[in-house]
Amino acid sequence: MNHASATAGTIPGIPPDRVTDDALERMLCGRDLAAVPGIMSRPFFRTLPDVIVRPADTTQVAEAVRYASRQRIAVTPRAAATTSYYDAVPVRGGMVLDLNGLRGLVALDPDRQTARVLPGTTWFELDEALGRQGYTVKSYPSSAVAATVGGWVSTQGHGIGSLRYGPLGSQIIGLEVVLPDGEARGLSRESDPPAAWFVAAEGTLGVVTEVELTVRPLPAAESHHLLAFADFASLQSAVLSLCRAEDRPFTIFFADGSYLALLARAGFQTPLETEVPSPGEDARSSAGRATSIALASFQGDAAAVGRGRDALLALPGRELPGDVALAEWALRLYHLRCKRAGPSLLAAEQWLPLAALAGYLRAVKALAGRHRLTIGTYGYAVTPEQALVMSIYPADERRPVSYLAAVGLTKRLHDLGARHGGRPYGVGLWNTPYLARLFNRSQLAELRRRKARLDPTGIMNPGKLYGAPFPLWPATFALGAGALSAAHSILQRVR
Repeated sequence: MNHASATAGTIPGIPPDRVTDDALERMLCGRDLAAVPGIMSRPFFRTLPDVIVRPADTTQVAEAVRYASRQRIAVTPRAAATTSYYDAVPVRGGMVLDLNGLRGLVALDPDRQTARVLPGTTWFELDEALGRQGYTVKSYPSSAVAATVGGWVSTQGHGIGSLRYGPLGSQIIGLEVVLPDGEARGLSRESDPPAAWFVAAEGTLGVVTEVELTVRPLPAAESHHLLAFADFASLQSAVLSLCRAEDRPFTIFFADGSYLALLARAGFQTPLETEVPSPGEDARSSAGRATSIALASFQGDAAAVGRGRDALLALPGRELPGDVALAEWALRLYHLRCKRAGPSLLAAEQWLPLAALAGYLRAVKALAGRHRLTIGTYGYAVTPEQALVMSIYPADERRPVSYLAAVGLTKRLHDLGARHGGRPYGVGLWNTPYLARLFNRSQLAELRRRKARLDPTGIMNPGKLYGAPFPLWPATFALGAGALSAAHSILQRVR
């Protein structure tokens, strides 16, 4: 449907200094972590909002959404915008609702081991605030320095700690949400609608204004262990064994040699400094070198941590020194530091069965060889059976033709994931061509039913999640991405 536009200074109940139509600020809201060529977005989407509203509290959020509802203005909730799928980027103009002002720990209940927190609070800030009172979060995203609590609620919510404590959705006790008609509601697991509807809804059903979630006391002990593996099969076997252990780790991080090569190219020291193959090194000269690493981190009481540490002795792989493992743990929130090898990065983030990890890594390595490109993969085990993997490769957004061609490789990586039982992680706008991989028909029908019930005028973050707009229809997308991937291969060979 078409949406009206908004004008700064015309929103009842919102102080004028919290509303702006400044051209530069609006332009900054027209992107997220992804550098998207203009030819892919400008002809089809209105990524430039008409106005930005920065509410100070739930009441102002409700006033802004109520006004947008009356005027049929598209509303895009936004905070840190740390994804690369345009989850928090408008595609039909309208109003950006900047939630960074709703920040802070509201309350900690030590008896119930729960915390109430505002949505613009970063996970790093929340954990620091809890830590001062002897508590910590159960899980957090690897982008915790910038990623916000509300943003992770609105996406898939799997990351560091999910292996031990489950996804964020299972930790949520209740939410305060402003619905698309402007009504502020407190929601629980049993309410109608339930809080669970808003987890991974990507801001399409309402605006989360407060989160209540379970927390835990600071662990009595922790231990970090870094293993190097001679082949991908050994890596997979070790990760599966750890995930199935009675005292499984708090988290398991893994990375292949190509990811470490990107780090080295960016000027960073790596755990396998003398073993990382140089770009273009053939298989014979790199024979015998480690192909991958895994970091297993245990947290809890001393006895459980000790049992987990003992389980490592039976695993394939070579354990690296403890100080190296501790250094790798300290860098767990900075995996994308390899962007310095870019100047840009392109990526495909996916769910993947752990039992298919080795096959996927081998397939990515083969694809990289065909394109004469370094594609690095890292990830986390987030359930005993599933991993969250990110395959990244350098690109140069300053060269529009070659950069656009490189974009086509992301579909090739998603297709490799699908062949190994995987699927994209998150939807937003750019993953809508993969909806058939993400949901079966009944699941997608249920999501659309919820949208129709709560947002009948379609103002809340429109154009995302529920269907692929042109030019992202699966058939046209596949054709275009295939042509771009072929062009990339040709460009790499003629350089």
